[in-house]
Amino acid sequence: QEMDRYSTCLAVQNLWLAARAEGIGVGWVSFLYPHEVRDVLNIPHHIQPIAYLCVGYPEDGFPDEPVLQKQGWRERIDGDELVHYGEWNHTQTPAKQPHDCVSVDD
Repeated sequence: QEMDRYSTCLAVQNLWLAARAEGIGVGWVSFLYPHEVRDVLNIPHHIQPIAYLCVGYPEDGFPDEPVLQKQGWRERIDGDELVHYGEWNHTQTPAKQPHDCVSVDD
């Protein structure tokens, strides 16, 4: 089941990239009330909703910078802070949670 969730997230990313290439916007809506979403959509208990996406053509086009960054929710993170080579660099991201970073081997 864990790999199913990862595969689903990758499929969402691919959909997002393909949509953007065609001028279509995608927004990932956080599940504020997952049980209510499950009830409204009659989703069986053994199925875990992964993504609630809004897909369509942006009325005013695409913004010059990410909306969350523009509104001050979070600044863009330098890629060097997220990718580790060969081993985990604790001094590189001391305040980050493990799920915020990716480690790759050379």
